Amino acid sequence: MPGVLLQTAARRCWCLPAARSAISAEKHAPSQWARAATGVLQQARFNCSTGDKPKHRRYGMKIKLRPEFQDEYIRYHANVWPGVLQTIRDCKISNYSIFLRDGVLFGYFEYSGQDLKADMKKMGECPETQKWWELMKPMQQPFDNLKEDEDWWSMLEEVFHTE
Repeated sequence: MPGVLLQTAARRCWCLPAARSAISAEKHAPSQWARAATGVLQQARFNCSTGDKPKHRRYGMKIKLRPEFQDEYIRYHANVWPGVLQTIRDCKISNYSIFLRDGVLFGYFEYSGQDLKADMKKMGECPETQKWWELMKPMQQPFDNLKEDEDWWSMLEEVFHTE
């Protein structure tokens, strides 16, 4: 399976020299394929033609919605406060969506800044956003397996994307 992933990464971004060497490393020295795969997959996040990072990084996250608040949560999100929406834009977040299924909220957004942590701090300092979060927080319930750097929503790992 790892070999297939390497070949797929190499085909999708053949212009990367590391992709060609990774395939070669796998054929000639299978014990080295893991190091090569890591490099290929990291480089595959760069634009093949320019070597630049993508303009937008995609993020997915999840949290539980308490069932007794479902209708209220949906009502609030049908009319998000303008100041909250502006803060989201000011923090270089776009294409933000929240989906609901079986009591689980799935959030998706694209980030075009350079320092997500700093922009999230900026967002958290906005008084209107703080008030919004105070209203939303009792309606939500984090998953039990939060990572150290997560305080509420659980971040998801992107495992596939196509344009």
